[in-house]
Amino acid sequence: MDKVNLVSGAENLDVKEPGDSALQPEEIVVQPKHVPSLESIPITPHPKLDDHTPETRQEDLIRNVRESVESKMSLGTAFPPYLSRDSVGNSSRTPADSGNPFQVGPDGRKRVVVLGSGDFGLALTGRLVQADYNVVVASRNPNRTRERVTMCGGSVVTLGEGLRKEESGVVVVAIPPQHHSSLPINLLAGKILIDVSNRKPDKNDPNRHSQAEALQTLVPGAKVVKALNVLSAYALSHGVRGTKEVPVCGDDEGARRVVCGMVRALGFDPVDQGRLSKAREVEGIPFRFFPSWRFAFTVSLVVWSLAFLITVYEWDVCDNLVNLSKGNNTMDWSGFKSVASSNFSISCGCTALTLLSLCYLPGVLAGYLQLYRGTKYSEFPNWLDRWLRARKQLGLLMLLNAIMHVRVLSFVMAGILGVASLPSVSATMTWREFNFIQSRLGWFTLVLALAHVIFHGWAQLINFNLPCYLPSIGQLVVVVPLVTVILKIPLLLPCVDSALTNIRQGYERVSVKPVV
Repeated sequence: MDKVNLVSGAENLDVKEPGDSALQPEEIVVQPKHVPSLESIPITPHPKLDDHTPETRQEDLIRNVRESVESKMSLGTAFPPYLSRDSVGNSSRTPADSGNPFQVGPDGRKRVVVLGSGDFGLALTGRLVQADYNVVVASRNPNRTRERVTMCGGSVVTLGEGLRKEESGVVVVAIPPQHHSSLPINLLAGKILIDVSNRKPDKNDPNRHSQAEALQTLVPGAKVVKALNVLSAYALSHGVRGTKEVPVCGDDEGARRVVCGMVRALGFDPVDQGRLSKAREVEGIPFRFFPSWRFAFTVSLVVWSLAFLITVYEWDVCDNLVNLSKGNNTMDWSGFKSVASSNFSISCGCTALTLLSLCYLPGVLAGYLQLYRGTKYSEFPNWLDRWLRARKQLGLLMLLNAIMHVRVLSFVMAGILGVASLPSVSATMTWREFNFIQSRLGWFTLVLALAHVIFHGWAQLINFNLPCYLPSIGQLVVVVPLVTVILKIPLLLPCVDSALTNIRQGYERVSVKPVV
């Protein structure tokens, strides 16, 4: 085994562990691969280089081979981007299409037939024309839609004319699924059909067939591919900021490659999802509603509601209950005047401190679990895995509560954490910079907010009388931050920190036999 030192360029590796300590680059053991020397590569003349001397041809070819070998050995390709569980299955980037099922129009451009002249069909027509495709729109009423299609740069024909064999081998089905059965099935055989429809997922029947599978059953002689359903007519006509991943799935591999090439020509990033059965999951993507925020929002709402109810009970209701128990039947409603100000502000502050603690507590628990198991290759429990993935959302909700609580220093620190978590900002930082802000500065913010509660409400913290049968809101809110800080302290010890760092870099306390 050879040892390769990956210190050079390690700061650009975006490797985020569940813990919060910085990952120092170490020597990583890799399996050596045989790379042929440049001298051993045969040099053959290129037919397009006949005008050059033999020496020039050899120099050009050697330079091209050297650049090719060096590009394949680049460190930037050794670490693929992390794929979370919330992504669309196990996907892979697809190479450019190798086949050419497109017919060529009179202008020499590849021809695509679009079935349907609705908003999506017209927007797709305009985008395909911009990508240098010859687009033919097949419509039930060509005369009514001719002007709109012409403005988009396409031509309009009837369904029969558009689906003739000599027109195109690639057809985009942009009509409602309930009208698929009305299509001329015999004219669709042998063509690549791109289904762009969606179906809302049915929780009662998760194995229900997708619209694309139904279309494949309807036209068994065609090659149905699910694609473009995650795009809207607005995104096609106005464009999207940055890159947009477009899932592509189908049973025919060649058809998938063709569609991936067309998606790439439209300016989007195709993601090959494999078989057509994945369309059941792909069709549900447009109907997702903040799935990664549900856990964090629920936790934030529960914590804030408990804090608000406790403050209202202790500050406003409890005194009236005490008066009633003493025989005084008068109710003092003056305390309720501050519910919308003081109670709301204190509840937001308590929630911000609790959420900030919950951002760092799972990393501490993950560290203890890894130390106990002695390896990083064992999966976390589902509850801890979900908690770890919700830390970003918990942190942003913490920032929202800190803003409403309006405490200047803690607010500034929380603002830095929130801004640094934005993808556009974190992408410009090295891993060391990102780790410093989210870990070192984040822990400083937690300790600062905890000190604010302790020193500001010291009298309440040391008062163990329970006149309202409940601890004070200050005593309740410091529990989670104190537990988080106390559990963090042992992990800072050099002996423990070095052991945990080694585990997170691949060391296993129990030796594992390699699989031959």
